[in-house]
Amino acid sequence: MLALYLRIAFRNMWKYRTQSLTGIFSLAFSLACFVPALYWMRYETTYDSFYPGAKDIYRVYAVEKQSGKVNEMVQEPLVSKLREEFPATEASTGFYPEMNICSTEGMPYIRLRTLLTNHTFFGVFPQEFVCGNSEHPLAVMYNIILTESMAIRLFGDAEKAIGQQIQSLYYFFYPPYTVTAVVKDPPANTNLPFDALIFYDLAPGDTNKMFWTLFNTQAYVKLHPQTDIGELGEQLRDYTSRLGVNDNIELRILPVGDVRHQLNTNLMFTLNFIRLFVAFGILLLFSALFNFLNLYLDLFRQRLRELRLRAVHGASGGQLIRQMLFELSCAIFLALLPACYFVFAARPAFSGLLDIEMELSRLMLLFVVCGIGMMVLILFVGFMLFWRLSHLAMRAGAEKKATGQPVLRRMAVTMQLAVSMVFIISALVVMMQMHFVNHKDLGFDRNRIIQLSGLLPHIKKTVRTALIDRLKTIPQVVDVTTTTFEPRHDAKLDEMVTLVEWPGKPAGEKPAFNVIPADNYFAEAFKLNMLKGKWIDEGGDHKIVLNEEAVRVMGLGEPVGTTIRMSVFMGDPDYIEEYKVVGVVKDFHTLSLRSQILPTIFRQPDSQNEIVTDNILYIHVVPGQEQEAMQRITAILPDIDATMAGVDLTPIGDLYDDLNRSEQAGLKMFSVLAVVCLLISLFGIYAVASAATQRRRKEIAVRKVVGAKVGDIVRMFFREYTVQVMLAGMVALPLAYIAMSRWLQGYAYRTDIPVWLLAGVITGVVAVVLLTVLGQVLRAANSNPAEVVKSE
Repeated sequence: MLALYLRIAFRNMWKYRTQSLTGIFSLAFSLACFVPALYWMRYETTYDSFYPGAKDIYRVYAVEKQSGKVNEMVQEPLVSKLREEFPATEASTGFYPEMNICSTEGMPYIRLRTLLTNHTFFGVFPQEFVCGNSEHPLAVMYNIILTESMAIRLFGDAEKAIGQQIQSLYYFFYPPYTVTAVVKDPPANTNLPFDALIFYDLAPGDTNKMFWTLFNTQAYVKLHPQTDIGELGEQLRDYTSRLGVNDNIELRILPVGDVRHQLNTNLMFTLNFIRLFVAFGILLLFSALFNFLNLYLDLFRQRLRELRLRAVHGASGGQLIRQMLFELSCAIFLALLPACYFVFAARPAFSGLLDIEMELSRLMLLFVVCGIGMMVLILFVGFMLFWRLSHLAMRAGAEKKATGQPVLRRMAVTMQLAVSMVFIISALVVMMQMHFVNHKDLGFDRNRIIQLSGLLPHIKKTVRTALIDRLKTIPQVVDVTTTTFEPRHDAKLDEMVTLVEWPGKPAGEKPAFNVIPADNYFAEAFKLNMLKGKWIDEGGDHKIVLNEEAVRVMGLGEPVGTTIRMSVFMGDPDYIEEYKVVGVVKDFHTLSLRSQILPTIFRQPDSQNEIVTDNILYIHVVPGQEQEAMQRITAILPDIDATMAGVDLTPIGDLYDDLNRSEQAGLKMFSVLAVVCLLISLFGIYAVASAATQRRRKEIAVRKVVGAKVGDIVRMFFREYTVQVMLAGMVALPLAYIAMSRWLQGYAYRTDIPVWLLAGVITGVVAVVLLTVLGQVLRAANSNPAEVVKSE
């Protein structure tokens, strides 16, 4: 019996190969798009879920009461206070993440992602030790724990790393670290990526007030399972006020799984974007499922005479249902095979595009689960449809009752066309926004400026001066400037200052200003437009320049010469100083176009320190000679200092382009979905046209007999399919417009969605659909009526 069913199934697949292949590949393509999207969603929403008791781990962060500014860092003494004064806290820890540049005997330069912490870290985030001291690995100063991969990279073997020394070039004035233990590498989807853990003695809760003004620690707590989170949140909210250490902030808690997308503002993709992409994937999958079921239901309807004959020869309704379900299962298995290949082949592309690690075992497991779920759903719905069809086949006159219009099938194709239009419009809007971003005037010429970054965070002033002097000897170099500014989506928290006073400041107002240290060559290197006054001269420690937005916020009529008081040291009122405005610069974009231009104050870096921290250099080069300049700079850097061999040279235009990586990736993803969905729709349209012309042969013959011409027949079919596209457009255009308008709201500077774009998409889809069915329609219109009537 099984062999017979197989023979019947494959014989009919070959007989109706157009419809069969349409359904099979539609299902394969849609599943191949949906599975990576679902994997991505799961990957992004399970950050740090691998830690024991992850559901009870919470991040503690601060929010400034007046401005609402979020500070993901808190004060060091708070960590011990959380453990001592809140009974709901099972454990608490704090750490400071930083990129540490180090050296060993065998490796003179290595960058380590480090977390500065102490033994409390393991109470919240237990680690799996490979070797070394697992009891007290961070017992004293200069103890360091390495991950397994880093230990092997530095010393060739994890066991050999124990007791080895690592010298920090960042803190070159400290003794070397001693490796005490090696732990397993953390998974990729963690908010705490590290290569090393370094001992750091966190300040106790009863420390002096100065430590309560420094927001330099990431704090986490592990709560008892039965803790009332709402009540604890209320207790924490005004805790620093009750302690009398800071009245300006509120403390908040956040589950560790939500940290990535609620506290990290520089992510490539937002969680809403990921959810939208998964929703589109679900929509695409269900469109393909609907189309698949309708195609096969229509195939069985066309075979109703065969089913009737089997019933006449003794087949029961149950046997007919089992045969149809078996044939449907064969088609599903055939769809799963190419779908599996597509998922496997597209894995590297998806991984690179989304910047995530896609483990093959997890991806295949998810594919199996989705495949089984899809098969169960299709067979369940198929059973109900085939039950009705089997009853129809068991009655006389079944063929006549099954010749109605395939309404469900047309609905499926219409839905697919609507989804296709949504994807096409989304891709086009992203493309328009990308064009707008790439051609937006940033306020300076970004094509002639190169960023030099990756210098030691603390470098001797003499070394940096020697570097700048050497750079200026290169013929292609015009200017060199030092600053802390770098293109980002949002301003650095430590550069946002609210303690700013100016003449006529309204009482109660506390706007946040972006304070950027920049030397006296900054305006010349970036070719900024000075509207009033001049840029800061060398040695102008208490001179500042405002941008237009800062002048507007302050409401200054004549800003040049105005004295402004502000504190640039962590907003501490004890360090407030006076500054004189010497110039006003035209607004330019220091951030991506997602963010409004902030009120910005430019000041000179502290010129008294021998160790400098403003170690981002921008090099203005001769137009058209950027690549040659970068080659020459790269060649001279190791001669100045061995640690400079690892610096990065990047055209500033590329840095701004990197801020748009999510849009570039989104464009590619939406384009792929649009193409896949449109192909599925066209396959469906072609199959519908083929079945319709076959079913309506007698109608076409009668029309021709009574005088209809070929053009009349073609126009009749074209009118039907045009109406179908228009109905799809009535659904798709509002949805696409609303969805993409909301997406564009994420940009402070954005393009508009023109009406001609929507009209053009409908016109284009109509043209493609009509071209797809043209061959079938012409063949039907040119058929011989006499032959048709004879065969019928």
